[in-house]
Amino acid sequence: MEHAYGGSPELVRRVANWENCSIPFSKEFGWERWSLLLLGDCVLNYIQGDIVEIGVCESSIFFTKMARKYGRKVYHCDLQQSVVADCLAVDGYFDEEKNSIYVGTSDDFFKETKFTPIALGFIDGGHLYDQVKKDFESLFELIVSNGFIFIHDLLPPSEEYLVETRCGDGYLLRKELEKRGDIDILTFPFTAWNAGFTVIRKLPKNQPYYLESGRKE
Repeated sequence: MEHAYGGSPELVRRVANWENCSIPFSKEFGWERWSLLLLGDCVLNYIQGDIVEIGVCESSIFFTKMARKYGRKVYHCDLQQSVVADCLAVDGYFDEEKNSIYVGTSDDFFKETKFTPIALGFIDGGHLYDQVKKDFESLFELIVSNGFIFIHDLLPPSEEYLVETRCGDGYLLRKELEKRGDIDILTFPFTAWNAGFTVIRKLPKNQPYYLESGRKE
């Protein structure tokens, strides 16, 4: 799970300067960076289960705040100790007593962690197709019916982004997922650094025909 990181404790403090409202919203960045993570607040309001985050960074403060609001647990994972250290330097960024912070590869994270049922997952780790696919498949097994997975970097805005340190070739997974009949999927082209924010819902099994997806495997 390799990925580039350009943050700092100062940056995460700016991100974590919240609007005075019941859902997390950064005063500094508004809609421009991670505002679509606010969809997770809606998910947690209706779906029981905890949270998984692959790739610790600005997103972590959103999930921590949502978890506190709804009494959920967050399983954080990142390969880079320096990223975790930056976030730990900011008061309130993690709930260390309740949540789990795993420093290592996402492959080992899924092998070594005993998870509760998961309502919401976020993937922003390795950006190459093989790794994104493995992360998705491992997380999808944990997601409850009607639960959601968010994935970053699956809609690169230009060919310059088709490198491992940006979006890589993870967009190939998006193309595959768009053909599946067991999920709903939508990708926002804006916010989230304008590199694509993909929203996936795990459809319940054995639904009446009028609730089934029109797509086929």
